Amino acid sequence: MGEGSSRNELIGALSVVILFVTIMAGREAGHFYAEYQELNRLKVLLEVSEEELSRYFLDKRSSSNDLNIGMTITLPSVENEADIVTETPDYVRRWLISVTLSPVTVRQPSVSDVQMELLVEGETIHNETYSFPKRKVSYLGYVDRELSIRIDDSDLLQEMIDQAAKKYGGEVRIELRGKVKAHLWFLDTWLPFSTTRYPFLEAPHFLYEDSEWTSLEGLSLTESTVNQTIFVRVKLSNPTRFHTITDNMTCTVYRDGLAEPVDIILKEIPIAPSNEGYYVFSFTPKKEGEYRYILETRDQILSEKEDSKILTIQP
Repeated sequence: MGEGSSRNELIGALSVVILFVTIMAGREAGHFYAEYQELNRLKVLLEVSEEELSRYFLDKRSSSNDLNIGMTITLPSVENEADIVTETPDYVRRWLISVTLSPVTVRQPSVSDVQMELLVEGETIHNETYSFPKRKVSYLGYVDRELSIRIDDSDLLQEMIDQAAKKYGGEVRIELRGKVKAHLWFLDTWLPFSTTRYPFLEAPHFLYEDSEWTSLEGLSLTESTVNQTIFVRVKLSNPTRFHTITDNMTCTVYRDGLAEPVDIILKEIPIAPSNEGYYVFSFTPKKEGEYRYILETRDQILSEKEDSKILTIQP
């Protein structure tokens, strides 16, 4: 009887131990799973200033400088969504790659290598893996890295920039994307990041579509009379994808036989990205004759006098 009772007590004690170990193991497994899920949710941000991109690519025309990128792996809860630019950019000169870490993470994950790809208008011009030793991502600290990008084929780069700038009003699409290698115990994962910027690599400019003489009602004109107000209607488009372009536009009116203009009309023209618009310049002829105009902005002549439509003014 005593032997059976001792045996039952031993089995009961072992059952309690096994139950306790099972609970602890299950809890640790749950913690580990949660931490691994947290690791996969780490946010990698790459913030790139348009000014630094623009300066680097413009310098590539005359030198072979490296593009140095500062990498910070830290905690700031920031988004990296760029908004449409509605005025001329005031560049801010910052490079930042950051990994954000939730405060509920108990075991600190580590990060090491970085894969970086640089694309111009969707074409890869540089792809490299940078090796770094493992460093823990602390809740209150950060890890600094520096990446150096050197582009060997400057001629191809310049050709791509020139084509894009001509097509998109001076704007060029630059994308930096890649992955940061993260570690938690014996598990590894790659955390992706991607940032797209649209720096100006040429002076921003409109695309001239068409122009004509019109009446107050908007009807096309080839003839009118003295002292009758008429208009030059101009169709322009903004080919950029990200920036509103605002420029001063001048309409200079000439009468055949005179070297000097008879009128100069100046107007500020704003056009949102990927949009077009009609703009009018009013003019009242004082004398009969044939009239033409020149259209120009600060940086380019949109329409020469020889290309202008002719307006004949009768008494």
